[in-house]
Amino acid sequence: MSHEVGAQEKISYGRNDRFLGGPVGGGAFWVDDGGASVAKIGGPKEWRRTPMIDVRVGDTFSVGGQVWRVTDIVDADSPSAYLLATRVG
Repeated sequence: MSHEVGAQEKISYGRNDRFLGGPVGGGAFWVDDGGASVAKIGGPKEWRRTPMIDVRVGDTFSVGGQVWRVTDIVDADSPSAYLLATRVG
């Protein structure tokens, strides 16, 4: 699915098939030693060299030629954790 710049998507445990060139899914969420929320997300075929990446609020990633910024990671230390990503390019 193609998204307009400014669109938001939620990534939780499991798989989100709404990304053009996706899917993207959450593999783990936690709070690091400095108190920052972190998410490990897995991506599409284009990420084959590094199939899972760690992201924090403010980090960007690309899927299918679209660039996304992590805008929030919610309840990182709970089973209902998720992140919100906003398309920026």
